[in-house]
Amino acid sequence: MKQLKIGVVLCFVFVSLWSSFSQADTQFRIIVDASGSMQTSDPNKITAEALRLISDLAPENKATIGVWLFGEKPRVLFPESLITSSSKAKLANYVSNYNTEDLKTDLESILTMLLKTPDTAGLAPGFNREWILVTDGMVDISLDEQVNEASRQRIWGAITQQLEEKGIHLHTISLTGYTDKALLDHLSYRTNATHTEVAVPEDLLDTFDRIYSQASPAEELPLIDNGFDVDSNIDEVTFEMLHATGVVPKIIQPNGESLPLVERPGVHVSDAPHYTLVTVTQPEAGHWRVENVNLKRTQVRVLSSLVAKATKIAPLSFTKEAIDSNVALFQDGIPVSEPDVLGSTTVTQKLSRIAGGSKTPVLTVAMNQVGTEYKSRIEGVSNPGLYELSSTIHGDTFSRKVRQYFTVQPAVHFGVKNNGANLITFSVSPTNAKLNASLSSVTLKLTYSDGSQKLESMPFISQGYWEKIVPISPNAFVKASAELVGVTQSGEKLKYSTPTWTIERQDNDQINIQIGNLTRAQDEPNSDETLPQNQVVNGLVVPPNVDVVNVGTTQVQDEPVAQTDDKPNKGIVEKVTKEVTTMTQASWFIYAVIGFVAFILILLVFIFSRRSAPRSRYQDEESDDV
Repeated sequence: MKQLKIGVVLCFVFVSLWSSFSQADTQFRIIVDASGSMQTSDPNKITAEALRLISDLAPENKATIGVWLFGEKPRVLFPESLITSSSKAKLANYVSNYNTEDLKTDLESILTMLLKTPDTAGLAPGFNREWILVTDGMVDISLDEQVNEASRQRIWGAITQQLEEKGIHLHTISLTGYTDKALLDHLSYRTNATHTEVAVPEDLLDTFDRIYSQASPAEELPLIDNGFDVDSNIDEVTFEMLHATGVVPKIIQPNGESLPLVERPGVHVSDAPHYTLVTVTQPEAGHWRVENVNLKRTQVRVLSSLVAKATKIAPLSFTKEAIDSNVALFQDGIPVSEPDVLGSTTVTQKLSRIAGGSKTPVLTVAMNQVGTEYKSRIEGVSNPGLYELSSTIHGDTFSRKVRQYFTVQPAVHFGVKNNGANLITFSVSPTNAKLNASLSSVTLKLTYSDGSQKLESMPFISQGYWEKIVPISPNAFVKASAELVGVTQSGEKLKYSTPTWTIERQDNDQINIQIGNLTRAQDEPNSDETLPQNQVVNGLVVPPNVDVVNVGTTQVQDEPVAQTDDKPNKGIVEKVTKEVTTMTQASWFIYAVIGFVAFILILLVFIFSRRSAPRSRYQDEESDDV
């Protein structure tokens, strides 16, 4: 009996040791607004389905998920747990029954609580922190607006800084047009994440799919018409189909028969009213088709020995900042270098802008083969917003697709305020910590009604922004803009011209401030964009709201273009090869450690057994003597 106990204990230690090496690389913390208005914004609780979608998409034991509610007070809906088949079932039960009846929206409390909440066990060192905030309201903790504004400023300042310091990506989602867009933009931009305004609740599923794809990029197959080809290198295929209630997707196998959407060996099915996920292991090679689906809301993810890897694009890019991208093929972790394979392979990139539930194509470019890689360089993206860069790879016997997402925004925000009397304060503040403000410079450009111009360097203030105070003469009509010569934290140089503000002083009193490159006839004091004389707009807290750039002006956005660069660049090949080598070495090290521990455990069991055996015989002899 004692030997059995020892064996059980040692096996438990061994299993625990083995499981400790299987660590999750991504943390999903989801924060859901529990105010009563959510019943109107999301009556069918599609938010709950979106939470389940994240857990169903994530490979088991590779990510953690937790759900919190906030309203009058923050509370845990589903404790952060490792994603397993058991936790998926619990999550589905928890999120289908929560109430949204709170009267307040205390965002500060939930963010403060989560920043103090320890990470769950099972996360690997350096894991990704992906937090998602879903709300339909404003900061609303009191009937006193000054109390609400004080809370908002704490979120804008200290809490945002803590999120940045911890490397948290806080993706924000607005369910209505009544949310504090400026604050949500600020939180997502500063944490290198995305902000999405959802047109209808069903778009939540597409938004969560994008966030998951950004956090955990997956190999995909391109859908052409309604079909795709599975090659012999593919070990597993997952169909992700988002649809309306009551829709039953149809999957046609290469033999022409429909795939039964039922759970069985080799086929795993996860479904909800608005989505269906089907995973097939060892799928038959050939041409597959999907029917009764919205192709724009259908993805085909695969696990394969032949993969396409793309250089990771930064989650945030400044307007007109060049976007470099490399794509390379790998077979079993080794770069594909055969000239006949590379020569017959084409790689096409498609850049699209995402707004609400729609996707607008912006640019399509054929990537240029340079050695064992395919390269592109996209310049001139000046329209702020969320973008998808899709790389499609076609070979003679295979095809692959890689999706990436990034946000484009101006490097700085240009603010104008009237200090009273004849003084105007111009301030320029970085929209993201990606800009190295201390190494950047800003020039203020003033254009007067007589055509004369004045250029003045804006002093850099120690708090991290530029400011210049300029007197405005009576009856003056001035157009103001700023020119940034910037340097990013990675050392990249960039230039940016801010939108133009128009300032007019009438006689000795009224000063009107409007955004836009206007004429005197257009400069109407009653315009909604006019700032009255005594209005105080703090340049430090003016939000990075880039949607008003073209209000009152006819400025035309430059179209992005693709540049050809034939210089060899081994970036992606070297990077992926290094990653594969590192992972392989780490795996061998882990296996060696596990093997050594197993040997020690076996040896201990043997030693205890040998010691127990003589003692047992001696005790038996004593019993016989008695």
